[in-house]
Amino acid sequence: MRFGRLLVPLDGSDAAHVAVDYAAIIPSRAVTLLSVVPDGAAELLVAGPGRRQEWKAALVARATAYLDEVAAELSRQGREIHLRVEHGDPAEQIIVAAADCDLIVMTTHGRGAGERALFGSVADRVVRHASVPVLLIRGGERPVRESPLTRVVVPLDGSPAAERALPVAMDLADDLGIRIHLVRAIDAASPRAVVRVGPAPASTYAAAVEEARSTATAYLEEQAKRVRARDISVTTEVREGAPAAELNALTRPGDIIVMTTHGRTGIGRWLLGSVTERVVREAPVPVLVVRARDESEASASAEQSDRTA
Repeated sequence: MRFGRLLVPLDGSDAAHVAVDYAAIIPSRAVTLLSVVPDGAAELLVAGPGRRQEWKAALVARATAYLDEVAAELSRQGREIHLRVEHGDPAEQIIVAAADCDLIVMTTHGRGAGERALFGSVADRVVRHASVPVLLIRGGERPVRESPLTRVVVPLDGSPAAERALPVAMDLADDLGIRIHLVRAIDAASPRAVVRVGPAPASTYAAAVEEARSTATAYLEEQAKRVRARDISVTTEVREGAPAAELNALTRPGDIIVMTTHGRTGIGRWLLGSVTERVVREAPVPVLVVRARDESEASASAEQSDRTA
């Protein structure tokens, strides 16, 4: 199994508990259950230093008891279970705890102490800064419900950044014994804009779209060869339309989307920063996000390579 140790942050809410259901699906050797008592949680509930200390201890005891209950569910699968209760900023504590894990599994919304929203901005910060992939399950008013996973959907835009999701997707598909579906969108607005403002006649629009579709098809087939080399079943699809909308439209119960946080733009390519955010907010299925290296990281890596060459 590729995801040897999972990290599951929990806040005691039903919304956050859905992450446990998905953690149970993904094969792993160990699971770390994390509960974070936010700074100032006791201050929101009571006044007075003495009473605050009592409430802090009570919050920790309640979190520990809850994690014990969850651990009982997962331990029946024969996994090694670790419990952590921390104080501080939830996003920071999750990122620190993920240092020795392979995958974070969490919901995007929950409720924290004092009825404060916990996993909204927290999930966003974790995705941006965690050193490992993050599986996000949408909570809130339209939560994603647990469903057996049967297909891994991977959106690609032709960029190396987007392709960073493919090895993770292959590992997941291999562990679960399910197939991969590669998809690339052709944003018809780009060639349409060229026809409108450029010298090319309108009759070239269909040709431009067909060329983009042919290029996208060939590209996906090349990526599919990488998947078949791992003896994993794979299908491909080229769609025409707004990227996030097309991706959300093609998913169905049993799917899991695996994608990176950034890509690049152009005809037939996806801007995977804003697209990822929209997909996470709207997709009816869980989304596993692989953080693509930003330019500063890439430059640092290049400089390190130059120094060691």
